[in-house]
Amino acid sequence: MNRLSSPITPLGLVLLRAEWFDSVVALPALREAVELDAKRIVDALRSRVNIDRVWTVNSSQSLEMVCQELRTSQVQGVILVFQVWAEDFYLAPFLDALGNRPLAVWCFQPWHKLPLTLSFLDVLRGSGWVGTFEGLGTLHNLNKPFFFTYGAPDEERVIHDLEQFARVVSVVQALKRARFGLLPYRNEQMQSTFVDEFRLLHELGPKVEYLSIDQLAQASENISEEEVEQYVHDLHHTLPICGVTEQTLKRAARVSLGLAHLAIDHQLDVLSFNDIAEETHQRFGLRPALYPPLLWEHNLHIGLEGDLGAATALLILQRLSGQGVFFAEFWMWDQAENLMIGGHAGPQNPQMAEASSVWVSQDFEFAQTDSTEGAHLQFVVAKGRVTMLQIRCKPQGWQAIAAQGSSLGGPPRLEGYPHIILRLDTSVDIFLRRCAEVGTTQHFVLTFGDFSREIKLLCDQVGIPLLWLG
Repeated sequence: MNRLSSPITPLGLVLLRAEWFDSVVALPALREAVELDAKRIVDALRSRVNIDRVWTVNSSQSLEMVCQELRTSQVQGVILVFQVWAEDFYLAPFLDALGNRPLAVWCFQPWHKLPLTLSFLDVLRGSGWVGTFEGLGTLHNLNKPFFFTYGAPDEERVIHDLEQFARVVSVVQALKRARFGLLPYRNEQMQSTFVDEFRLLHELGPKVEYLSIDQLAQASENISEEEVEQYVHDLHHTLPICGVTEQTLKRAARVSLGLAHLAIDHQLDVLSFNDIAEETHQRFGLRPALYPPLLWEHNLHIGLEGDLGAATALLILQRLSGQGVFFAEFWMWDQAENLMIGGHAGPQNPQMAEASSVWVSQDFEFAQTDSTEGAHLQFVVAKGRVTMLQIRCKPQGWQAIAAQGSSLGGPPRLEGYPHIILRLDTSVDIFLRRCAEVGTTQHFVLTFGDFSREIKLLCDQVGIPLLWLG
């Protein structure tokens, strides 16, 4: 599992305070204290977040200037700090200039541990709570979604919260720039996974490029013999291989490498691969179901069954976590143990696996009907906390379902598929009933970590209703 890196998407910081705090003549020490607090805020944020611009709004004139600069600025989101009390009439012009970029609100207090007694100057320094609560009603009245945190700049939680916000801003931008490949076409067996690709582009951002089996065949033929031999050598020296001939393994390695190179050559973020398309099996005699390291080295990921909604959820979770993502449909549950088992055939990222559980088998699903037995990665998802997400395209709008739980790891519980043994934080009963209330597809994606706050803010930001289970 990779460590999360600090988001590099540029953010703006706006410090709100009433003009009186900067202009009162009788309390020069107040202005000095306020400026010192502003520096503490900036320094704390810049240690972990990419703050590109810092603005202070403390008058109608400064508000006008900040709004003009914000409209043309390259910042992709803004952290708004009610540093002390401030007039809430600043907010409507500010939100107009901000547009649809994400907003975080920080209710500021100078002290992590409150002093036993406070001077009048300290009372004024600590009036950010008053300004924040005045502004919260106005923000809601103006229907602006926002991420909220509170506290002092030396509190780890506050800076961690704002790192979460920065990751959401990065994912919003990643969606707008995303390129999805669809190979060779969507799965017509499944109506619930249908995605209108033009709505996907205009409402969420990802652009879809159709790729053909002929293009995959050409990409596979272009792989050098040396690259194929090296990959086969690496497989033999790192994984058990059972029930697969050397000839089939070499063919599977070539086509799987071709899949990776095709995605890289087309500069994709996610390749949504309809792995059960008949022409794939006719052309190659197998399903490419290995997962070359080339994919994660290029931060490129595979979705399955041509499901573009799942591809969108996959991109979101991968960009939030900086880790691998697992594609699953759930097959069975144990209500007494409150666990579910699910997984999926096709190329699955072994970075998600218990190290000792990975091996190469025949392709159980197609070995009887393809011209070869196939070569398929098998594993159990490692033990750890996971976040699960589904995104579905509805006739009007979108629907998201998300939950958290624990991957239990351990020995395999079933044969034929990479799989996860999952215990959700909620009960199986609630999960089944609530999913029935809103409607679902069968496809979920999972990654390690807790991304509940990020998913909630992101869904608010892009206008996707979210059913959070947990």
